[in-house]
Amino acid sequence: MSDPSLTDTADDRSPSLQPSFRARWARRPPPLEFWVGSVLLGTYLIVGLSAVVVFRNSLNVLATNPAWVPPFAPIGPSWAHPFGVMPGFGTDLFRAIWQATPWDLAIVAGILLIDVLLGLLLGATAGFYEGGVVDAVVTFVGDSLGSVPPYLLLIVLFVGLGSGAPGAVGLPAFVLLFGLILWPTTARTVRERARILSHEGFVEASRASGATPRRVLVRHIVPNSLGPVLAQLPIDVAPIFFVLSVLPWFADCQDIYIPNPLMPPPPYIVPALPIGSPLPSASFPEWGFLLGFGTCEGLGFPVGPTYWWMYLFPLLAILGLGFAIALVCDGIERWRRLDR
Repeated sequence: MSDPSLTDTADDRSPSLQPSFRARWARRPPPLEFWVGSVLLGTYLIVGLSAVVVFRNSLNVLATNPAWVPPFAPIGPSWAHPFGVMPGFGTDLFRAIWQATPWDLAIVAGILLIDVLLGLLLGATAGFYEGGVVDAVVTFVGDSLGSVPPYLLLIVLFVGLGSGAPGAVGLPAFVLLFGLILWPTTARTVRERARILSHEGFVEASRASGATPRRVLVRHIVPNSLGPVLAQLPIDVAPIFFVLSVLPWFADCQDIYIPNPLMPPPPYIVPALPIGSPLPSASFPEWGFLLGFGTCEGLGFPVGPTYWWMYLFPLLAILGLGFAIALVCDGIERWRRLDR
C-alpha cells in the first residue's frame, strides 16, 4: 500500500484546491502592502462619506468668494487655508478637494467595476472556449482597441458625442463609455491565462468527474484568472484622470494672454468646460478639473512666480488614490501566490 503522504503532495499544489478564506487568513495573513493600501483606501472612503454629510445639498457646487477669484494676489497655504486658495474658482482648495472626493471615488469605482466584470468574465469565457464565437469577438475587439490609447479613443468618442448630442453626455455616460473602452485590454490578458488553465490537469480532472463546462468555468477558470486583473487594475486608473485633467487644461489655458498691442489683456482666467466635458458645470468639484485648471493658472498665468499649491494638492489626491489601489491589488496577488 502506498503512503498517502506521498500521493497528496502534487494535489496540494493544484490551483483547484484553493483554501477557504478563513483557512488562508489563519495560515498566512495578508502582506504589509495590502494593509497599507487598505488603510489609504479606507481614509479616502471616510473623507468621501464625511463630505457627503457635511456638504449635503451643496455637494455638486463649489463655494466661491468673489474676492479670491482674481489671481493677482493669490492666497497660499496657511492655517486658515491649509491647501491655499484656487483663484479663478475663487474657492478654498482644501474644501474643494474634500468636496470632490465622493465624486471622484464614484467615477473611478464605476469605471473599474465595468472594466473588471466584463474583462474577467468575457476574457475567461473566451480563453476557456478557445476558438468559439466569444473568443473570436473578444480577440477582435481587443486587437482593434489595443492599437489606440484608451484615453485618446475616449476623448474622440466623447467629444464627438458632445458635439452631436450635447444632452447625451454627462458623468453616467462618461463612466459607462470609459468602462466599455477599458475592458477589452483586461479581457485579452485574462483570456491568455484562461486558455492555459483550460489545459491544466485539475481542469481535465474536473471535466472527467462529470462537472459541466459552466461549473468548470465558474469554479476553476474565473477564480484562477484574477492575477491579470489585479495587475491591470492600477494601470487603468491613470487614463481616467488623464482625460479629466487634459480636457480642462486645453479649454482654460487657451485663454492665457499673449502680449498684443491690438488686444487688451483679459482680467484673469476663468474656469471653462471643454466641448463634451462630462462635468455638469464649471463649478463642479472634481480632482482632474482642479488639477487641469490649477496647472494652467499656477504655472502659466499671471506671469511671475509659480503658485505650486494650485496643482500640487489635486495631484497628490489623485496619486494617493492610485497608489492605494496598486498596493491593495499587489498585496492580494502576492497573498494568493504565497498561499498556494
